[in-house]
Amino acid sequence: MAEQTSSQKIMRGRTSSLLTKDRVETLSDSLFAIVMTILVIDIKVPISFFPLSDSGLYYSLQSLGPLLSGYVVSFLVLSMFWMSHHVLFHAVSKNVNRQLITLNMFFLMFVALVPFSTHLLGIYHEYKTAVLVYGANIIVIGIVLVSMLSYALYSREIKNGKLTDRVIRRIKIRIMLPPLFAALAILTSSYSIPMSLFLFAFPIIFNIIPGSLTLLERLLHNTVSS
Repeated sequence: MAEQTSSQKIMRGRTSSLLTKDRVETLSDSLFAIVMTILVIDIKVPISFFPLSDSGLYYSLQSLGPLLSGYVVSFLVLSMFWMSHHVLFHAVSKNVNRQLITLNMFFLMFVALVPFSTHLLGIYHEYKTAVLVYGANIIVIGIVLVSMLSYALYSREIKNGKLTDRVIRRIKIRIMLPPLFAALAILTSSYSIPMSLFLFAFPIIFNIIPGSLTLLERLLHNTVSS
């Protein structure tokens, strides 16, 4: 029985050694690039079969406003997820195993669904159901990414970089911001759809404005401490 257990560990170690982190990162980066490109492909240039004036073209372009808004929001949201994913595999996880790769595949599966939920939101932007579907998509992506981080931090098979508690806390906050604001956006959709769209993209501010994430971290730390 002991020999069988040790052989299983050896086989698991050999299998894990065959799974390289570079392949996982390459696949993930490629999928993000494809998904972010598909977002703009869904926006079609208005075509008129009759003579069109400048004002007519203006109104035709104006009708694309919801689709363009969805594109901008989703591009920013995906940018945040990509940055968090990069930090996870660059700073936290120094190797991969089958379990982490499986979680990453689920993560990519829901990332690939974003063009659909974005297009749905752009076409049916006046319906709360569209906001709910889009928000649920973002929340699930965030939950899976949090699961990946937790597994990478606490699994005995995953080697971690030299991370302080403060760095880990900042990574967790960065990952949790998009799904938390997505949940808030869903709740806000009953009152204002434009405000919901704004809330979906709002977390990007913490990646743009220097010191904003540090300020948020301090506020959360003081709140928890008190």
